[in-house]
Amino acid sequence: MKAIEEKLPENKFMRIHRSFIVSLDKVKAVTKNSVQIGKISIVVTDQYKDNFMPFFQKWVP
Repeated sequence: MKAIEEKLPENKFMRIHRSFIVSLDKVKAVTKNSVQIGKISIVVTDQYKDNFMPFFQKWVP
């Protein structure tokens, strides 16, 4: 996963879980602990929360 993550543009993709890299364009909703892509909700694990918080704060006024 690390090798794939390094090849993807940071402004379009984000790793939020050990097993998940998400396309930011596909995110439909966010909470502090998860993102929703279509009907699927993916948990943001503690390891990736620091990177996720700036993205989360853009969604929440």
